[in-house]
Amino acid sequence: MINIDIVTKSKKWQEEKSVEKFVEKTCKILIPLTELKKILSKSFELELTVLLVCDLQIKKINNQFRQKNKATNVLSFPALEENLIRKIGLKKAAGSSKYLLLGDIIISYETVKKESLAQKKRFRDHLTHLILHSILHLIGYDHEDEKMANEMEALEVKILKKLKIPNPYQPI
Repeated sequence: MINIDIVTKSKKWQEEKSVEKFVEKTCKILIPLTELKKILSKSFELELTVLLVCDLQIKKINNQFRQKNKATNVLSFPALEENLIRKIGLKKAAGSSKYLLLGDIIISYETVKKESLAQKKRFRDHLTHLILHSILHLIGYDHEDEKMANEMEALEVKILKKLKIPNPYQPI
């Protein structure tokens, strides 16, 4: 079972109709399209929290945890140790437990909205991409070097294509 806790901390998200339902549904669609499918079963419980915030809120969090005093589109806080996942693999890192706390995703409305307009992308397509990007971070993917970035981007493009969402890395 996949449990998605959506916490809306900014009224700005109300501009998007039924956004909480959309985010929950999107997470539940995306998670089985990743390596997490290897550990999902009927008796397995996975939990993810998504916070929907404004630029001011994400700026504070970004400054507190990453020492970057600016707003960003999304932040990911994995419950599993990234280096452990890379070293022994996601399935072993998750352990034999029937419960996995995946982590937290924090998304800022204003930045996502500005980016989607500037990049001429549909808001929900861009939001889906950012959710996927964050889920991949939560399971050990990163873009710290070119090889890792290319691997992560290729996987994002492949998964988004299954959802009929255009390649987010190609200019329009």
